[in-house]
Amino acid sequence: MSNCTNIRRLLRVMPLVASVGFSLSYAQESEDPEEEIHELSPFTVDASDDQGYRATNTISGTRLNSAIKDIPMPIEVVTEEFLRDTGSSDLRESLRYSSGILLESQNDFSSPGGEASQTPGKVNNPSGLSGTAYRTSFKIRGFQTDSVLRDGFRRRHSTDSVNIQRVEVVRGPASLLYGVGNFGGVINYLVKQPSAEREGSVSVTMGSDDLKRTTFDYTDGLNEKGTLAFRVSGAYQDVGSFTDFDTEEHWFIAPILSYRPWEGTEILVDGEFGKQERDGIGWKSLRSVASNFINWDGGEAGGFLEVDGRDPKTFRWSGPDTYNHNESSNLELKLTQKLMENMYFLVGANSSSFDYEQRDNLASLELASNRSQAPDWAIGDVNFEAISPEAVGITTGVQPAVIAYQWEDKKEYNTTDQIRAELNYSFSLFEEKSELFGFQGDLLFGYTDTTEEREFHTFGTPGDGANFHNPTDPSYFRFGIQGDGVTTDVVMREQRNERFETSNDAFYGVFQGRFLDERLMLIAGARRDWTSNLTEIQNPQYRVDGSVGGSLDTVLTASEETSETTYQSGVSFRINKAISLYAMSSEGVQPNFAGYVDFRGVPITAALAKNEEFGLKFELFDGKLSGTFSKFDITRKRSPVGNPSSVWYAPVLTDANRFDPNSPIVYNISQWNPENGGAFQSALAAQDQWYDAVAAGSIYQATNSAGSTNWYVNASSAEGAAFMDAYTAATYTTGELGWHGWIYDQDSLTNNATLDYNGGSPPGPIGNTAVALGSDASTGWDTQFVYSPTEELQIVVSWAHTEKKVINAGGWIEYPYPEDRWAVWYSPHTWAGLGGLPIDEVYTDWTDTSTRISAGTGLALDDTPEDQGSLWANYSFSEGSRLDGFSFAIGASYEGPRQYFSGITHGGGAIIPDEDGDPLTLYTDSRFQLDAMLKYRFLIGENVASVQLNVNNVEDTQKLFGHVYQAPRSWRVSFDYDF
Repeated sequence: MSNCTNIRRLLRVMPLVASVGFSLSYAQESEDPEEEIHELSPFTVDASDDQGYRATNTISGTRLNSAIKDIPMPIEVVTEEFLRDTGSSDLRESLRYSSGILLESQNDFSSPGGEASQTPGKVNNPSGLSGTAYRTSFKIRGFQTDSVLRDGFRRRHSTDSVNIQRVEVVRGPASLLYGVGNFGGVINYLVKQPSAEREGSVSVTMGSDDLKRTTFDYTDGLNEKGTLAFRVSGAYQDVGSFTDFDTEEHWFIAPILSYRPWEGTEILVDGEFGKQERDGIGWKSLRSVASNFINWDGGEAGGFLEVDGRDPKTFRWSGPDTYNHNESSNLELKLTQKLMENMYFLVGANSSSFDYEQRDNLASLELASNRSQAPDWAIGDVNFEAISPEAVGITTGVQPAVIAYQWEDKKEYNTTDQIRAELNYSFSLFEEKSELFGFQGDLLFGYTDTTEEREFHTFGTPGDGANFHNPTDPSYFRFGIQGDGVTTDVVMREQRNERFETSNDAFYGVFQGRFLDERLMLIAGARRDWTSNLTEIQNPQYRVDGSVGGSLDTVLTASEETSETTYQSGVSFRINKAISLYAMSSEGVQPNFAGYVDFRGVPITAALAKNEEFGLKFELFDGKLSGTFSKFDITRKRSPVGNPSSVWYAPVLTDANRFDPNSPIVYNISQWNPENGGAFQSALAAQDQWYDAVAAGSIYQATNSAGSTNWYVNASSAEGAAFMDAYTAATYTTGELGWHGWIYDQDSLTNNATLDYNGGSPPGPIGNTAVALGSDASTGWDTQFVYSPTEELQIVVSWAHTEKKVINAGGWIEYPYPEDRWAVWYSPHTWAGLGGLPIDEVYTDWTDTSTRISAGTGLALDDTPEDQGSLWANYSFSEGSRLDGFSFAIGASYEGPRQYFSGITHGGGAIIPDEDGDPLTLYTDSRFQLDAMLKYRFLIGENVASVQLNVNNVEDTQKLFGHVYQAPRSWRVSFDYDF
């Protein structure tokens, strides 16, 4: 969507905003305009009260300007000064020292995997959700979030830090006010506001990896009365990386206009526009096991191939031709109006867009025997290695191999339109009669309306085609030319078109009261959400020859509107001036913004979460030491926990199902023929049953409509079923559970239940879009505090202890035709239905697929460390000292061991067992990083300037953590000038 489109959408609500403002404000013009004093509304937090790294007030907890120490919930504020001192250039970097928040992940079991992965390179990219194009994916208290809030409005793309005034982190579910199910917490950032007093700043930064960055920020009044003011902030950045070809360049501009026509009225027009070009985003190396096909999630059973003569820390084999180029915009129009004494009204509209074009390289390392069409120049000997020596059932050793790869061009358009209206009334009772029994209160009533639309168009190498590269050739992959430097790429064709639309509107009410001479604070509220979803999918899957491999039909699915009511309550009691205790119960609701559908093809309803929490807040030593300690227990249910990327081998049940239960069950069993050269041991073990079925006519040769002659079995006959059962049993006795041939290729002559699977290649009835729903939990504690023993020293410390556990890794539907007991959901393959386990360990009743015990139940399936801590200490030399103007800081961060592999692949849910048959779990070492800052402040004329050096990873530790190397030492020098 273009910025012009968003402007038009926003203008449609302007008459509503304007009419409300003028009608309510006209009668309130001051009788003496010269004596007007602007009164801050309760919807606005004044960051000018921030003292260094310490903030006393917040707006994110209750949507009202409130003292942090009084609110019964854990709230952390990252101030603008902290942003500057840490050298944070974007929102992600500003959260580096917030424990319990993970910016990089490798194992998010609820993230899409395999073909559905959202990260560039897919299975060859070890990054989890943190590697998506949006750059707003974090983990908070072990739960993933794919969005942040900007002034309380949902936003799904990254942002520069030049106009950020502060970042507020509310931990725990907070759907009461925000309606977004970031179950671990909410990140809400507030931007710098216009001022009638002229001021500004410019900054120039240079650093390692060819960093070049410049920013500006300027604000001023536009009339003599100071009622009309503007601010404009901007940034340009160009930076490389320590890895090959990885570069990032962006520009960003944020104009904002504030108008106060009358006392008690403010109209805000706020915009952000940006463009970013990220190049060299592809995979660095390939999974080091033999894959069955490109994007096979079973590749996760391997580590990464080391290429002779190349440094694995920096080498990016996929070459320079991958990219993500995006444009973003955010437009907000907001009116704040004082209606009467102690009553305020706010109405705002926000339209946010994020659009990108991406070129990706998708590749797999395969046995040469798996790619009979591979040219001789593409074949080389490779030493296949499992992810760990403890992994069982993985093909290893030196064997002839080939790299097969495809190119994928993708366009994505994201638009989020939101309207929010709130009315707040402050009141007090009995205060004149009794300070003890009087109380002050606030009543907040609100309404929100959110519509999110996501549109995807994919164009790439067809599924029946592949390009090739020799695995012993370390030359970079290049778009247009295959690995021999001569052969042109296979033609690219249209593959898939998707559109998802989610609508959510809600009413909510909140009571906030202060009792017992403001020692006791109560918060209680409820929210009612209505959500509906629409999905529109066209899946042509054009083949190399231009024929349709999928369907040209557009499948439109609309859910019925569903509703949920969630509650939040909390109490805070101030024991004395220094210490308060609090307890909170809160719920979260996550509308289906991703457009997921269930196994019936119906968009899923909202996920739910509940948090029980208690803790204490303290302000000791005259406020020099302030902070929060929290103990939490969060449970999430009805959520795509076990495998949101689609369990491709699961059965689906829709009006588009294809299996005919009234006709014989027929499979293409050409790969199970015992007379094949190099036949599987399972085929040899079942050869007696093969020949019996051939003699009975149950196994036969036939030519399909494509002209291909194959072996088929009528599994509805006694002899055909006997062969199928014998072969299946033999896969266990021969140990061929990793690979024993494929019987699920479909053509004009086959008829089996696998036609109704959830896969995408070839596409099933709903084309690899359904998810299993489950539940999980996160328990633990966290703390954050700021200590300023002197005016010169500031110390920020945080620590988090988190334990994750999956309660139910995902439920299935009951498929009504169990007579096909060889369907892919019953396949013994380690990476398919049974995961290499006996059938009675996977289903309590195998004839009812809803009794499936999904792999991962009871495990963590997540790389959130149990312990995570950070420290930032800044010392500024006092005025008049020999080092007046200098300050220095030390930053430290610690992560305990992280479970980067859980023994279950993302996407297919294949079990990778250890020697005891349990899912193999692997952990990183604990990680420690030391950062530093040195700054010198001085005057140029009457204006303050500074030179600042930031060094990250001072010790230059470059260890391998899981599959990702720690970035080497980096530095940046900034010159800032304020005027």
